[in-house]
Amino acid sequence: MANSRRSAVVVTLVLLSSLVLAAPVLSDYAPDPTTSRDQIPAAYQWDPTHIFANDAAWEAEMAAVAEDIPKLNEFRGRLGNSAADLLDANNATQALMTRFYKLYMYAQTQYDVDQANSDLRTMDGRVKSMLPAFGEATSWMEPELLEIDPGVIKNFMAEEPALAPYNYYFSELWRQQDFTLSGPEERLMALTGNVRSAPKDAYDALLGVDMKFPDIVNAKGETVPLTVSGFSALRSSEAYNTRVQARDGFFGTLRGYENTFATMLDGAVKSHIMSKDARGYETCLEASLSPDNISTDAYRMLIETVRDNLGRTMHQYVDLRRKVMGIDGPLTFPNLYNTMIEGVEPEYSYDEAQEMIATGLKPLGKEYVELLKEGMDPASGWIDIYPNEAKRSGAYSAGVLAKDVHPYVLHNFDNSLDAVSTTAHEMGHALHSVFSNRAQPAIYAGYTTFLAEIASTCNEALLTDYLLAEADDTDMKLMLLNQRLESIRQTIFRQTLFADFELRFHEHAEAGNPLTADFLNSLYADLVKEYYGENFELGADDECEWMFIPHFYYDFYVFTYATGLTSGLALADEINKHGDKAAQRYIDNMLKAGSSAPPLDILRNAGVDLETSAPIVSAMDAFAETVAEFDKIWTKKYGKM
Repeated sequence: MANSRRSAVVVTLVLLSSLVLAAPVLSDYAPDPTTSRDQIPAAYQWDPTHIFANDAAWEAEMAAVAEDIPKLNEFRGRLGNSAADLLDANNATQALMTRFYKLYMYAQTQYDVDQANSDLRTMDGRVKSMLPAFGEATSWMEPELLEIDPGVIKNFMAEEPALAPYNYYFSELWRQQDFTLSGPEERLMALTGNVRSAPKDAYDALLGVDMKFPDIVNAKGETVPLTVSGFSALRSSEAYNTRVQARDGFFGTLRGYENTFATMLDGAVKSHIMSKDARGYETCLEASLSPDNISTDAYRMLIETVRDNLGRTMHQYVDLRRKVMGIDGPLTFPNLYNTMIEGVEPEYSYDEAQEMIATGLKPLGKEYVELLKEGMDPASGWIDIYPNEAKRSGAYSAGVLAKDVHPYVLHNFDNSLDAVSTTAHEMGHALHSVFSNRAQPAIYAGYTTFLAEIASTCNEALLTDYLLAEADDTDMKLMLLNQRLESIRQTIFRQTLFADFELRFHEHAEAGNPLTADFLNSLYADLVKEYYGENFELGADDECEWMFIPHFYYDFYVFTYATGLTSGLALADEINKHGDKAAQRYIDNMLKAGSSAPPLDILRNAGVDLETSAPIVSAMDAFAETVAEFDKIWTKKYGKM
């Protein structure tokens, strides 16, 4: 979500030093999304050799894993024989899964930074093509376990201490028994994996590689290419004409492929419906949330609570933007992402970003900050920092879930404050993986989708709180308040709009209707009008924005951004108020918990109860209060001009 905003007015070094407490070593590298991969200094690239020394080692392990996958079938029919057989089967499965994921991550770390390279695409595809074989080799296990009397398995766990950690796994297996198919049926489901991923693969190839967008003129008057990875920066440019060109060029190009995008999304949803029907769930939403033990009520409560509060939050924010920017008519997309206070935000080098983040996250304690510094350091090999041509857009963190391999963080750092915030965000994911992986056995080392966005957004909230406390200049404070508003707008309101959209198009498809471009465009436009209010106006092609959102292929993932920031804000507030005790509670009860308990219980133990609407309402309050604070400070300084 990094946005590039360059200052029109130079901020004094005194002000900058108030935000960066130690003198950084300034990097002279200028991020450019059109740079070829081989022109990115190696010092700023992540290091896949921490997974495998070279491609030859990867190839050797590919062959070994392919040979070992069928060996899992040797445990078939033996799981109920003894505690030793059950333990051996589980250990062998977990070990092979870890080996497979290392193969996957090695290929992904190469392909995602150069998606136009056909050899790397082939490497990535080869690993993915192995997944159905792995699924087939393990598809019989859970059905066989469910045929065994639970009392027998409980006796095995009492007999063999090494099986005791599997207690939660077995309780969840029994909870989901009604939705687990027979062995042959689970095998067929596993074999469809590559087929069901085809719509998302096609989406990535079309949007990330094949589509070409027009050149536009940037704020410096230079003609630059409009790209997927560069769109976020251009839509928030200091130059209004650049923002208009970015909007028109990007959404206008998407419009030309609207039927293709609709067909791909329709295919993805059909695969969700197939899984739902095969397993006997009532809805696709239930099929997505039930495995993580999340009620569909939590999803719907988020949407309902946000919608009930739009009048005092988002609609007021739209009016604030109109007021500050001197817009008499409705607000439009080209004035939605740019900073409301122009000429204030300086550019931040990546060196400065590291220093700011490490200082801002000190409330999380020494252990956390030391790990954070290690992960952010380019020399560690964890992070791929700068954008380049054909690199995957956006940012992510991938925990390899092997105790001997660190997480990998993909970034497209563009020297903006948003890029600094994104760094803190992705490092939250990365350290969540580190703590979880170190504290939990392999079966629980990963964390559930529902918890995925909490550590990341907690980091962002703590960083913003620190920067606001350090700011002693009115314009800088306004800029940071603007940053907080944008973080909440984009992560809670915008993602809830996406969640609302995703739920509705799934329900439309579940009723037997095809997902056409006309339907999707109309639905998306109606929701934007509702969420942003009567004083916001859509452009001719703005309704095509949904085509740009890859998360709609992830099966009800987007709502976790909204619940994640809601929880992250609440946890950051507790940590700021109660210090080390709250920070340690958060680290011990959530970051180290992995997936070892129901996610709502893990979160409650960390300090947030999302089975009530109270945390969501609290986030709405925080947004409304920030709108009012920005309005008050801005009006006092600029209102009479």
